[in-house]
Amino acid sequence: MDPVTLGIPAGDAGGTAAQLLPAMIDRHGIICGATGTGKTVTLRLLAEQLNRRGLPVFVTDFKGDLSGLAAAGGDSPKVRERLTELGLDDRYYRANPVTLWGPEALGLRTTISELGPDLLAQMLQLNDNQAGLLQLLFKLADEQGLLLLDWKDLQALLDFAGAERRELATTYGNISPASLGAIKRKSLAAERDGVAALFGEPALAIDDLLGRAQIHLLDASRLQPRVYGTLLLWLLAELYENLPESGGVLKFALCVDEAHLLFDGLPKGLLAKVTQIVKLIRSRGVGLFFITQNPLDIPADILAQMGNRIQHALRAYTPSEQRAVKAAAQSFRANPAFDTAAVIGQLAVGEALVSCLDGDGVPQPVQRVLIQPPASRLAPLSASERQQLLQDSALAAKYRQSLDRESAYEQLQQRRRNMPPTATEHSTSRRADTTSEFDRALGKMANSFGRQLGRELVRGLLGALSGRRR
Repeated sequence: MDPVTLGIPAGDAGGTAAQLLPAMIDRHGIICGATGTGKTVTLRLLAEQLNRRGLPVFVTDFKGDLSGLAAAGGDSPKVRERLTELGLDDRYYRANPVTLWGPEALGLRTTISELGPDLLAQMLQLNDNQAGLLQLLFKLADEQGLLLLDWKDLQALLDFAGAERRELATTYGNISPASLGAIKRKSLAAERDGVAALFGEPALAIDDLLGRAQIHLLDASRLQPRVYGTLLLWLLAELYENLPESGGVLKFALCVDEAHLLFDGLPKGLLAKVTQIVKLIRSRGVGLFFITQNPLDIPADILAQMGNRIQHALRAYTPSEQRAVKAAAQSFRANPAFDTAAVIGQLAVGEALVSCLDGDGVPQPVQRVLIQPPASRLAPLSASERQQLLQDSALAAKYRQSLDRESAYEQLQQRRRNMPPTATEHSTSRRADTTSEFDRALGKMANSFGRQLGRELVRGLLGALSGRRR
């Protein structure tokens, strides 16, 4: 694989072209800069260049404006001007092989069970008590043999726990009506925000991201920030869990826009698991690139793993902004030719400070670089172009339509239909006893399967780190 050229020295700065070495891509990288300084265009260039070298790339499109990656460029006067500066011509423009995911595209889905209670609690913004109850409900589902696939399965489980909480208390302890009600309200609010579409089958198979050298583009423009962050944490865990040791072979790149949303409000325990995965995922042949406004948006232990750094302009009008600029400057290996902190505030749109790792994994002195323009079109695809791209996708037959097989919702409905009839003259307590007896009988039937499932089912980030397969 050839080095990835990011740009040439700006002005009369001298030096050589800024390049990202293939062997250092799995040492991860970060692209920072204020709004409007060009970091999203640099993300586009990076995705193109990595893909052109035969690498599958997954890009999150938080603003929904990157679909033009699938069309040849030439639509921007500023890009044409930059090509002239770099001594390039119109032969530079080219389209990229793109697979579209998200609303009105291929369904990027997981299951409730695969996400797991930790990440689901994070997505729903549950407090500690509510998160603890959610853990218990997942255990209940395992032991009752209830499959948690889509959003209605979660709702059915919550309804079941509420209706049977007195009977369940003998086995699982007290089920707080207040906590259960809070989870129910937050899940309904999430459903109104469109979260339900992210859950169900067919769930994403990681191998489908690796089959061909595609740019997999997720339109995340309609996702709430907390949902977006949680979805990307799940994807990180899935990559780490499902990919084998790579033996130093680069297999995949994940480029995350607005990467600070992965870590906003993350509890310490969950953050520690994420940090561990970021450190270890290079052993699976995965390179991560985080895009955010300020390097201080990223937790320090994770920022330390970002060996390749691209810094667009930051403005420093307030004391906090000045501290951010100073911190950004200190993250680079100094170049005696200029004051890094001063230059960060002077960079023009499309310029950046760049420091990539050399062949020994040592950061090179920072360079002031004129970033190379992307070869694709800056304007998004039209509706007809998107439709044609989806029709041509090799994955459309598998992921375009959702499936709805029997799971917890249907299982619990069937359980109610099979419930023995209760005479109207029987007391309320007798009805409760009869229902409880039925539940216990059904529980015995599922217990053998449920106990085994409970031992083997290790979900989410914990499952990835345990090394146990689901």
